[in-house]
Amino acid sequence: MTFLIDGYNLMFALGLVGRKTPAPQFERARTKFLDWLASRLKGREASARVVFDAQQAPTPSLETVHRGVRVRFAYQRTADDVIEELVEVEPKPRTVTVVSNDARIADAARRAGCGVASCQEFTDWLIGEAKEYGAKKGAAPEPDKPDPAAEDTDELLRVFTTPESHRFPGHKP
Repeated sequence: MTFLIDGYNLMFALGLVGRKTPAPQFERARTKFLDWLASRLKGREASARVVFDAQQAPTPSLETVHRGVRVRFAYQRTADDVIEELVEVEPKPRTVTVVSNDARIADAARRAGCGVASCQEFTDWLIGEAKEYGAKKGAAPEPDKPDPAAEDTDELLRVFTTPESHRFPGHKP
């Protein structure tokens, strides 16, 4: 299974950045997000390709790999545009799940025959025990599964205990 992820959409949904996040802090948050994603995918039957908006980028860049996660910036376009194009030409759409809360992207993915997961569904899977996306809940856990690493627990606690007003731009408590 390959997850095609609307990068900033997921970062905003997780509360890692907001609309007024300064550029240097935004770049650090993006790197930490990619690190977190790579560590959560390790040992799972899945890979990830993350597309970030890059409408203001001065030059195009090649797709790179960050700790096993493929990363692409949508030069002078939105991630939505690039994701729509990628699903249209995907030779094996049933092996791809698009992750976004954007209805336009979800519709394009369904038309192409890809799976769709909301940011919440994907995050629930990432922090859950199922190694394979779509695995049945309640399946017997692996007997030798190690406890989560301290840094994973700390990061999740930080992400999910951020005050709500910082997680949802424009939301007033």
